Amino acid sequence: MYGESADRLRAELGVLLSQHRVPLRIGGGTHTVPVTTTTEERRQIGEQIRRYRQSALVWCHQGTVAVAPAAVSALVRAPTNPFLAASEPHDALHAMQRTLDHTVRTSTAALPTLDELTTPHALPLVESWRQVARAAALGEHDFTASLGQGRLDSRQQRTVIGDISAVVRALVVLDQRYRNIPGWEKLSHADRLGWGALACALDASLAPPDYSVDLRGWRPPIKLITGPAKPGLLGVLQAQHNLVLRMRTFPNALNLRLVVDSQRLLSGSISKLVQPVEPDLAEKWSAREQTYTTLQQELRNVAGNIGRGNLAVAEGSYAVSRATALTADNDLDPRALHGLDRLFDRLDHRIADVIDDGVRRNTYVARVSMPQLAADSGRMTAGLAERHVPFSASDRLDLSELIKSRLRPSSTPLAPPAAARSRAELHAAIVHRPRGRGNSIEM
Repeated sequence: MYGESADRLRAELGVLLSQHRVPLRIGGGTHTVPVTTTTEERRQIGEQIRRYRQSALVWCHQGTVAVAPAAVSALVRAPTNPFLAASEPHDALHAMQRTLDHTVRTSTAALPTLDELTTPHALPLVESWRQVARAAALGEHDFTASLGQGRLDSRQQRTVIGDISAVVRALVVLDQRYRNIPGWEKLSHADRLGWGALACALDASLAPPDYSVDLRGWRPPIKLITGPAKPGLLGVLQAQHNLVLRMRTFPNALNLRLVVDSQRLLSGSISKLVQPVEPDLAEKWSAREQTYTTLQQELRNVAGNIGRGNLAVAEGSYAVSRATALTADNDLDPRALHGLDRLFDRLDHRIADVIDDGVRRNTYVARVSMPQLAADSGRMTAGLAERHVPFSASDRLDLSELIKSRLRPSSTPLAPPAAARSRAELHAAIVHRPRGRGNSIEM
């Protein structure tokens, strides 16, 4: 996820920016501190640091490549038509992208090997650089997953541009600080790189950031939890987790009603059980029971044979049976309860998406009763004929309102709580300079 990798990258760069007298930290020594490494050993350490730095530079360059095509400067008005590109390119971003490309290509340092990324180093300074390279290597997946190709809005794009600019500025500052390492290779066009990053940072700061971008990016694939049922509440978590994954397959109307009914029963059973230990969750899940009761009533006259969902129905029945078997004596771990709450939210959003998609594509249709002409069938009275018709505008609106207000009341993702603090700490580390005797700045 972008937030995790970028946060680790910023945190380790902040640690490196707080460390001065770099030759002394790699064993160079002074007139009062003995030398512990040879010149050749310090040269090898510098080469390894440069390989780690190369990984961070590649991360910055790939980030600019991912967001540059759709990025719009805060000084330029964005087009009202989302299918049209901006009338003017983001000059500052394109300038930084070109300089980063030149810096990466002209560097003689290669990318770190897998052994260098996975093997801890004895020196704390080199270990921080290794963590920077690891975060950058993992973060490269984010730009190809959901951060590039116009998937971000303008505020999220500016947030990512600001993050890249901060990392570039930190690397430029560290490049100046490491110049006394034997055999150190300075960044090509470091001054131009620094000014370009500062221009992008100022442009990004003209609009409020959107830290919800931290929730996007690459995530490891989620797999089914197979094997026998887990004991107690973990068995309910296991079945609910598998149900969320099984719902990736579009269900037909009958199986959708069965899944909805399982969530009604599960919410009611669990809410009564956790009332003494987690009253807030019990109240929330009791309201969820009422939501699914209403949704079940709305789905009574919904038909549709397209889709499957048999496996989802089975997982839902497992969750209900295991929850019913729980007693007050079972260990109700708060972490498991909050994990179940997150699974509830994910399933609610998925069911909402399924209903919206089914109604929009007429995969789900409304069952209506219509009077029919009496026929000589031998019956005393004539029955009502049933027909399946697409949802009317009013019925579709009722379902949409129910989904919007109950299943997904908040469609805007919230930013991680430490998103702003992480960025502020890196900016403070970039501008920080220690003061020595006579208020002189000590490098």
